[in-house]
Parts: sequence; C-alpha cells; structure tokens
Amino acid sequence: MMSEEKPAVNPTVPCAANTVPAIPKDWADLGAMTGYSPRVAKSLRLFIVGPSGEGKTTFLNSIPRNFILDFDDGAYACPGALSTRFIVPDYDRMETVIGKLVADAKAGKRHWDRVTFDTIDEMVGAVQKQLEREKQCEDITEFGSQGHGYNLILSRIWSKVRELEEAGYTWAFCGHLKLKTERNPATKQEETKLRVATYPSVAKRILTRSDFKLTVYSQPRTVDIMASRTLPGGKVIQTKTGSTTETDYFVETKTTAARENKSRGVPGMEAKFTLPLVGGWGVFESKYDEAVADARSRV
Repeated sequence: MMSEEKPAVNPTVPCAANTVPAIPKDWADLGAMTGYSPRVAKSLRLFIVGPSGEGKTTFLNSIPRNFILDFDDGAYACPGALSTRFIVPDYDRMETVIGKLVADAKAGKRHWDRVTFDTIDEMVGAVQKQLEREKQCEDITEFGSQGHGYNLILSRIWSKVRELEEAGYTWAFCGHLKLKTERNPATKQEETKLRVATYPSVAKRILTRSDFKLTVYSQPRTVDIMASRTLPGGKVIQTKTGSTTETDYFVETKTTAARENKSRGVPGMEAKFTLPLVGGWGVFESKYDEAVADARSRV
C-alpha cells in the first residue's frame, strides 16, 4: 500500500550564502521587504532639536515641499526659504489646517510631501489647553491617576500624526533644548545636561518613531580683518586692521547617548558636519544619499 505524501508544514525560501533571500510573491504583494532599503531623503521622519535661535527653523525652511505649522511665529526671516509656513495660534487653527491637508491628499491634491510642527513645545501647550477645556479641569497633567493626563496629551498629538501619515505625508518635529539637572543612576551624582524642553513621554515617542534625530546649533568664531599695505620699496603685505565675528552652523546626526542614536539606518553617515546658512537641507540630503549608496555597495 502506497503511503500518502505529507504536505510541507514549514516550506523554506531558497537562499544562497551572502545573498538576499527571495520573498514569496504572496508576501511581497502584502508589502514584505528584504535587503537594505532605507527611506529616500524626502520621506525621512525627522526630530530636529537645538538651542533657541541657533538655526533649527532656518534648516527646516530649506526643505522643499515642506509645510510648516508655525506655532512659534518665528519662521518669517529665514534666508533662502523653500518651505511653506502657516501660523497656528491655537488648537482650533491646527485642527482646521490638518483637516484641509488630509482632505486635499484624499482628493488627489497633495501639494506638500512633509508636514512640520515647529515647535513641539508650543504644540503641546495648545493640545494641553484644549484637553483642559474638554475635561473642564485646571491642569490636564493632574487629571486622573498614574500619568493619565500626560497620556491624553500624547494620544491626541499622535492621532494627528497618524492622520497625516495615512494621507501620505511624512513629518518633522522641531524642539528646543534646555539645561536640566538629573541624578545619574549609575554614579549617584547630579549631572546637568541638555534635554528636549517638552514632556519626556512626548519626546520619547517622537524619538522612537523618527528616522533621524538632528541636533542643529551654531558656534561663533573670530575672523581677522586684513588690509593690503605697501612698504617702502614697493613690497605689498597683508596686515591685520581689526577682527569680526562670524557664525558657523552645524548639525549632529548622532546624540551622545547611545540609546538615542537615530542615524542607525545609514552607518556611513557623518556624525557632524557644517551647514550653510542657505541650503542646509541640500547638504544633508547629499551626505545622506552618499552614505546610502556606499552602504548598498558594501552589501
């Protein structure tokens, strides 16, 4: 009597050593991927932080097809701006603008690729006031127990982000840094560090979901003013007549805390480089694309 052939319970996908495995068509149709496939630069989700007034908004404004929800009303004087900004004074205005962005996208009229919240500090404040009105309480952070109020703030913010993502937009958040003194659990010593100014739970969620955390800051430097001087005999020399201060702008693509490293997708990316006052995004995009191409060539 012939025995019946048993069906394969765990089929295998053929894959030779050091090659990318083939994905079964039914899984590929559902969206399964393999290999090194980072996002293109224009689709990167960004968390941009830095001290106040040191170049964050100028960098954001250099991103093309970028729609900025300007809670700070501080993006009006950025040289070489390529972004569109919209002043958002309160929660109701934010709701209206996000609603139109989503409606436009659903109607096939998506004019921008990215929506940026500048800054997350002010956005949190607008959301907090709205929730206090809805819950009829004085301070939403004290509403309920075990941090329930903070969770309400985070949930409301992220519901807006999901609406935009589902409509096809990528996003960026801009946040201020502030000095904060904390106790190091390992050394038991007090340490003063720069931290994002908004609530830790909000900053952590943005950090977890972003592709890059970029720290933008400036450093002044002294530049000598030189003038030509002709000596007796006709020899011309350069002499110092004074000095002036110029500002260099930088971006760091990695943070000092390893757990907050958000450039994990491009191992060859420079950790720090100079940004021009005009066209900062173009420099970042070029270095990102070069790092991605280099990483692909090594696979």
